[in-house]
Amino acid sequence: MASSAEWSGNGASLEPIRPTIWLMRKLASLLATTVALAAMAATAGHGATGNSSADYSVAVTRICAGALLFDHAHDMGTRDDALAVARDIRASTARRLALVAAVPVPPELRPISRRWIASQRRLAASFARAWVQIYDTIDTARTPAQQAALADRLHELVHASHPLRLGAGRLELQLHVPDCTGD
Repeated sequence: MASSAEWSGNGASLEPIRPTIWLMRKLASLLATTVALAAMAATAGHGATGNSSADYSVAVTRICAGALLFDHAHDMGTRDDALAVARDIRASTARRLALVAAVPVPPELRPISRRWIASQRRLAASFARAWVQIYDTIDTARTPAQQAALADRLHELVHASHPLRLGAGRLELQLHVPDCTGD
């Protein structure tokens, strides 16, 4: 009797597979294969277009999240230094936006995406202009009256881009993307 029984690797005897158990195993295997193939087909079909709103948002977020206003360290103290920072602000944003522009945009998001990219360029230009204006304002404040007005003027310059930020923020909410200027 011991010779006719099958044994597992652990030494336990194996029960012969009944036809119903065999059928259940085959059905489970067939179901798992069907689900796997359906998932692969859905993923392949989705990846082939790569054009969903969620895909766009994720791709843009990967490019823009954690962006810095400018990429390099700069000396401070001269107008040339301020101009170098302004150039870096524009260039840093332009590099990121070039990557964003290469991301496929779903047709329904194209108008909003174009407006958002334009708003990011305007913001970067505004920040660059403000950087130089802040330097110039501080550098030219020589008289007591100019120095007394300095805080108010700097406040104006720092907040001059606020309307642009609000408009860009609305577009960012619609696209589900972060700011790309580093602000």
